[in-house]
Amino acid sequence: MTDFTTLIKALGYVADSVADPQARISGVANVDMLESLANGGEGQHDGAGLTYYHLKMMCSVPLVSSIINTRVNQVAEFGVPCKSGDSIGFQIRLREQGRAPTPLELETIEDVYRFMEGCGDPRLGSDVNFEGFLRMLVRDSLVYDQATFEIIYSDSGSIAGFQAVDSTTIRRAKMDAEDRKAGRRDPGKIQFVQRVDDKIVAEFTGRQLCFGIRRPRTEIKYRGYGFPELVECVGLVTSLVNADTFNAANFTNGINVNGILAIKSKMNPQMFRTFRKEFYNMLSGVSNAKKTPLIQLDPDSKEGLESVDLGKSNRDMEFAQWQQYLQKMICAVFQIDPIEIGLKFGNEGQNSSLSEGSGETRLSSSKDKGLRPLLRAVQSWINQYIVRQLDEELEFVFTGIDSTPAEKQLEMDVKKVNSFMTVNELRQQYDLPELPGGDIILNPVYAQSMMLAGGAAAAGSPANESSSAANDSSSAANESSSDPEGDSENE
Repeated sequence: MTDFTTLIKALGYVADSVADPQARISGVANVDMLESLANGGEGQHDGAGLTYYHLKMMCSVPLVSSIINTRVNQVAEFGVPCKSGDSIGFQIRLREQGRAPTPLELETIEDVYRFMEGCGDPRLGSDVNFEGFLRMLVRDSLVYDQATFEIIYSDSGSIAGFQAVDSTTIRRAKMDAEDRKAGRRDPGKIQFVQRVDDKIVAEFTGRQLCFGIRRPRTEIKYRGYGFPELVECVGLVTSLVNADTFNAANFTNGINVNGILAIKSKMNPQMFRTFRKEFYNMLSGVSNAKKTPLIQLDPDSKEGLESVDLGKSNRDMEFAQWQQYLQKMICAVFQIDPIEIGLKFGNEGQNSSLSEGSGETRLSSSKDKGLRPLLRAVQSWINQYIVRQLDEELEFVFTGIDSTPAEKQLEMDVKKVNSFMTVNELRQQYDLPELPGGDIILNPVYAQSMMLAGGAAAAGSPANESSSAANDSSSAANESSSDPEGDSENE
């Protein structure tokens, strides 16, 4: 393995001579964000006007909750070990690919497996396994774009375990005058604090706490805080809630009346009000829905009332299309196909189902856009803060996202031995013994060309050439003996 110092020198720079960056990457925005908590507020998440509390309340919207729960459940499937790497789970392997691990490295890998399954030393008393840890981490990441977990160390300084931390209580530490002047934080100082009831209860260095951000930004006032999807679609979620509220109110409060009842009589106003009260008591719908207005007209004055239809349905106002548009746009922001959460709208402008893509293709495309980046982010955090602190030669990877069903795998294997792979080569991949005569590709064109090449080689061998010459000479002798007159004529 290449020595790190040698590699550094080969790249043309020395490790102990690193220049200080000149660009400012942190401003006073983070300080204001932290100090605003002391004023009794919930605390701004990223300066966009949404607090952690607002983001949490947005998750109660059924559509948003379905999206987040779907992704959480999908990632939780990877919370079990998969040592072979051919099914859904996680694998601990060597960072140096192409090299078989030594017996000592295999023992270390087994120890890391047990460490990850129990989230560290069992003496820590953690009641959450690795699957539960993934569920909490992914939920906080999707809601706040801020996944935090603490790395616990033993007295000797080695890593002893890890546990998820409430992301809404973690803030970047306040910058001192020196850091504020430099425009960046000193990595050797306290990086994060935990505030509970407007009091700092814990402090962490960058090595003690993972502050995972999936969607970072370079803007100074947002530096260090994420950009949750809910901030992008706050208007869409609000419109969806308003549409649902309006539609529900139609059946509870009766905001849409069906018509007006006109009564032509000369009864005095007091008697009319009494009549109207009794009428309402008899005809009002459930929860006073669809209440019918009453109006008194004077028949002598020939007063009349024009019929006005007030019973427009939600379909007339295109509620279905509006709600589908909002649902599609929210799913687009979260990079998930609506079919993953049970909503199938079809293709716009499609007149026939023959041109519609299969659900399997849409699911695969949706996972490529949304699930893969999420898994890759979680994988990088676990490697940086946990596995590489256990052993720098190992890495943590999620496996099985590209797993192929058995039927398709068999079909692919048949195509391989019919095109470019021999039978024995394929059997070797499945740890099966070689077959006599199995070093052949099962392709008729290939087999025919090999037979022709073999026949040509046999025809061109020296033994065949000598026998051909002997046959030619004997044929000539037979011809001469069978025609003596011809010989005399030639003489």
